[in-house]
Amino acid sequence: MGGVRSMVKKGLGEMGFNKGGGVINWFPGHMAAATRAIRHRLKVSDLVIEVRDARLPLSSVNEDLQPSLSGKRRILALNKKDLANPNIMHKWTHYFDSLEQDCISINAHSRSSVKKGRKAVDGNTPLLVLGSL
Repeated sequence: MGGVRSMVKKGLGEMGFNKGGGVINWFPGHMAAATRAIRHRLKVSDLVIEVRDARLPLSSVNEDLQPSLSGKRRILALNKKDLANPNIMHKWTHYFDSLEQDCISINAHSRSSVKKGRKAVDGNTPLLVLGSL
């Protein structure tokens, strides 16, 4: 059990799971560059549409960007609603409403969802979309 505890104390990037025991890079360069670009754009954005997976909206948060999002108007777009359980989707939207967080459930491949997202956004606001569709 002591070996597991020592592994848990290490950061993910410090764990050597490959045969030679070397360090594995868990955060590729292109992801780091994208994160830097998003942080830079956040400085000039008044509104952020944060795209999360509707099936696991709390687990699909990008924790590295959350401090940069404080003080920004944010709309949570729970994407892939067509793959999520409708009863649980309803509970998630109520949960975010209770936190006074704007939240819409969407399917990015649906024109009606895109229209729904456009209605949620004030047309004169600089916009940054976080997440992947």
